[in-house]
Amino acid sequence: MRASVVETACDLTIAIVSLNTKDLLAACLRSVFASDGVQFEVFVVDNGSRDGSAEMVARDFPTVRLVRNADNRGFAAANNIAIRQARGRHILLLNPDTETPPGVLRTLVGFMDAHPEVGICGPKLTFPDGRFQSCGYRFPTLLSEIRQSKNVDKVVRTLVGLEPGREIPADPFEAEWVDGACFLIRREVIARVGDLDEQYFLYAEELDWCFRVRKAGWKIFAVPGVTVVHHQGQSSAQMSDFSLAHLVETRLRFYRKNYGLMSAMTTSVVYVAGCLRQLRGNPHKQTVKLRATLRWWRSLLPA
Repeated sequence: MRASVVETACDLTIAIVSLNTKDLLAACLRSVFASDGVQFEVFVVDNGSRDGSAEMVARDFPTVRLVRNADNRGFAAANNIAIRQARGRHILLLNPDTETPPGVLRTLVGFMDAHPEVGICGPKLTFPDGRFQSCGYRFPTLLSEIRQSKNVDKVVRTLVGLEPGREIPADPFEAEWVDGACFLIRREVIARVGDLDEQYFLYAEELDWCFRVRKAGWKIFAVPGVTVVHHQGQSSAQMSDFSLAHLVETRLRFYRKNYGLMSAMTTSVVYVAGCLRQLRGNPHKQTVKLRATLRWWRSLLPA
């Protein structure tokens, strides 16, 4: 049974946000349309690409519901455009630098239909050469930031202890959040908790969404038996300083929103300490991170 694109209510709405990833986007869409056993609609929300991405979609994939933004509105805001028009029972956020092998969409939808207590699920992600990339996460905490940071003094990391070992099981398992590169959520969950928080321009929006969904009582599962290829980093490779700055700021925004100001402030001090330790070895990168932290501190001041 081949997959079918429909004009009415369907199993799945696929939302792809694109920014200057023409060739990767084309490969992603070809993989989607080779899927079988599920009815779906596809949105491509183009965030002002200048490489002909939108024109390619209009020409080569006429059944795609194409939205052309004049400029880059960010990942969350662009996805929300598609989410608010979605007709699917489930919504799949899909990066343009992914490829979905046959059976992936059918299996993910089938998993959700078989487990009504699950609000969000995600597959295992691999690099194009087959190396493991990710499959479900725990929420970040101040303790995990210290454990994972290579910039914090070894004595401090020793005092807090090492990160517990983690082996990915073969069967679906409960996680705290899954990667937004391929992220399936029930439409009824969105109706209950709201759509993506557009205060997150880039990064951490799916992390925040998962936090809200779990708080509302839904479970989140990783499905390692389903594999999606992710050309990680290609979507934002052309704006590395911009991406790095947003990675810092949005992480701190997540801490403040969900853990409180004190947790966010303490985490920001960890970031600054790490940047200062590496400033001599990599001054440009560390300066970008320091400036991002300073901007976040300034955002705390009264307007």
